[in-house]
Amino acid sequence: MTIYISLGSLSREAFENMDTIEVRDKKAVKLIESLGGKLIALYYTLGRYDFVAIVDMPSKESLVKFLSILGKFGTIRTETLETIPTDLIYKVAKEI
Repeated sequence: MTIYISLGSLSREAFENMDTIEVRDKKAVKLIESLGGKLIALYYTLGRYDFVAIVDMPSKESLVKFLSILGKFGTIRTETLETIPTDLIYKVAKEI
């Protein structure tokens, strides 16, 4: 499995429906789990992005499915980063 970090922005519509944010988050967790993944952490933030989600997904395909399904709703935009384990970086660093 691979850990991904998604930086997200909420749309105006999402802000207009803030009273349903907890329900939407729970649906997202169920969707992640249905694709074989796990939500590690979710934080709402101040600044350029409105939230940061850290997810562990079994494959890039499952991540793309998850983000595509979320994208269909039109209430968020994301920028997702794939993580690299530190031990891999350390190994490569020793080889160069």
